[in-house]
Amino acid sequence: MKQIKVTPNERRRLQERFDVGENYVTQVLSFSKDGPTARRIRLAALEMGGRYVDPEFSPNCRTTYVNGQIIQIFAEGVELRIEIATGNYTVTQKEKLLEKAENATMNQWQAAAFYAQTVAESAMIAK
Repeated sequence: MKQIKVTPNERRRLQERFDVGENYVTQVLSFSKDGPTARRIRLAALEMGGRYVDPEFSPNCRTTYVNGQIIQIFAEGVELRIEIATGNYTVTQKEKLLEKAENATMNQWQAAAFYAQTVAESAMIAK
């Protein structure tokens, strides 16, 4: 199920900013509700740093498996490395660390792949 993931603090900020209840925000972020306010809430959630997660998402990258790692190479020097045994991952761009996590779940790995692709696409567009 596609959704936008935010922190509990960001969720509260959305409730206050749009004067809506917790259930409404949950339904909006899981795309169960739609309309002008719902769209504004989703946009605000993304602007706050929320992550769009879609199980149908398949990243546009080259994937290799080396020494217990999944390595996904995206455009513009963006790379996602996942340590299979630990669940740790890093996202880098031209060797600069952009994001890392330890003991990540499959959903977090998926969000990291989406993030890596978004960074790569943004860099391509900015050229």
